[in-house]
Amino acid sequence: MITIDCANDNEIATELANYLKGHHFEAKTEKSSVMVNEANVEQMLESFLVETKRLGYKVRKIDPTNFLLAKEVPIEDFGFLRCEMCGYVVSSEEELLIHRRAHGIQLL
Repeated sequence: MITIDCANDNEIATELANYLKGHHFEAKTEKSSVMVNEANVEQMLESFLVETKRLGYKVRKIDPTNFLLAKEVPIEDFGFLRCEMCGYVVSSEEELLIHRRAHGIQLL
C-alpha cells in the first residue's frame, strides 16, 4: 500500500483520491492522506499536479511506500539565506559571510 501525505490539506487529498479513482486506481482518504494499492503511482501524481494546475506543488518520495505532496516554499520566505555557490543554508548574514570564505571568496 502506498501512502501519499498531502501535508494537512484535506481538500487536495479528497481531490487527489477522486482523480486517482477516475483513472481506475483504488484510492481512499484518511484525513489528509491518500492510500493507493498501486505501486507505480508517481507518474500519476505528477499528472495530477499538471492537470489541476498546481505548479507550485511538488511530489517527494520519502521511501518506497510513502510520498509527500505539498506546496514548495522557498527557505528565504522563512528568513534563511542560501550560499550561491553550493546551496548551504544559514540563518544570518554573518554566518553566510563566514561560509563564503570557506569557498575562498574574499569579500571586502
